[in-house]
Amino acid sequence: MSMFKGRNLINALGIPGWLFLIWKGDLYYSVFILVCIAFALGEFYSIMEKKGARPLRWMGMCSAVFIADYYYVQPDITPHQMMGGIILIILLTVIWELFSDKENSGQNISATMAGILIVPVLLGTAIDIRQFDMVMGTQLTLATVLSVWACDSAAFIFGTKFGTAKIFPRVSPKKSWVGSIAGMIASLGVFHLFYHQGWLGDYFSVRDAVVFGVITGVFGQIGDFAESLLKRDADVKDSGTLLQGHGGVLDRFDSLIFATPVTYLYVHFLMHF
Repeated sequence: MSMFKGRNLINALGIPGWLFLIWKGDLYYSVFILVCIAFALGEFYSIMEKKGARPLRWMGMCSAVFIADYYYVQPDITPHQMMGGIILIILLTVIWELFSDKENSGQNISATMAGILIVPVLLGTAIDIRQFDMVMGTQLTLATVLSVWACDSAAFIFGTKFGTAKIFPRVSPKKSWVGSIAGMIASLGVFHLFYHQGWLGDYFSVRDAVVFGVITGVFGQIGDFAESLLKRDADVKDSGTLLQGHGGVLDRFDSLIFATPVTYLYVHFLMHF
C-alpha cells in the first residue's frame, strides 16, 4: 500500500512539475534536465558496477555539466569546441585510469565513456530542443513528452489485455507486438492532435508531425528495450529506487534518451530537405 501511495505521490507532484518546467523553459528546464542526467548517469554507473566495472563517476558528472552547458548556450559554443571538450574527456579518462592502479582498466574506461555518451550526450538534446525556439521549442518538447507517455501507457494497456506474440522475449519477455503497435498509434495520435489543433504552429508541417510521431513511437520503445537489455545483463529489476513505485530516473527517461536525440537530428539536419 505504501508503494502504491508513493507512486501516486510521484505522479501527483512530478507530472505537473515537469509540465510547468517545460512551460518555463530556459535555465529552469535546463537545470531540471541536468539534474535528471546526473541521477540517471549515477544509476547507469551502478548497473555497470554490478558487472564488475569501476567507472570514473566524477569524470562522468563533470562531463554531464559541460555537455548540458553546450546544449544550453549553443551556438555560443561551436561544434569544434564541443569536439575539443569530448577529446579532452577521453584523454583524461584514459590517463586517470593509467595511474589509478585498478583492475579491468578497459572495462572501466568503456563503462565511463558509455555512460557519458548514452546519458548526457543523448538526453542533453532535450535542452537543445526546448531552447532552439522559445515558442516552437515549448510545443515540440511538450508534444514529445506527452507522446512518450501516451506510447508507454497504450503499450502497457493493450499489451497486457491482448498481447500474446512477444516482440523481444530475450530482452523484455512481457512486451508484445500488440502493445508496441498500440504505442506507435498513440504517439502518432498525440502529434496528430497537436498539429490539427494548431499547437505546433506554422513552423512544422503535417509531414513533420507524422515523422515526430514515428520517431517517438519507434525510438522511444527502442530506448525502453535498450535499458531492459542493460538491466537484464546486470540482473537488476530497476535502475534505482529514487522514484518510489517507478524505479529509478533512468527507468523513467529511457524512452526520451533515444527519442529526443533522433528528434534533434531531424530538426537540425533533415527537416528542411
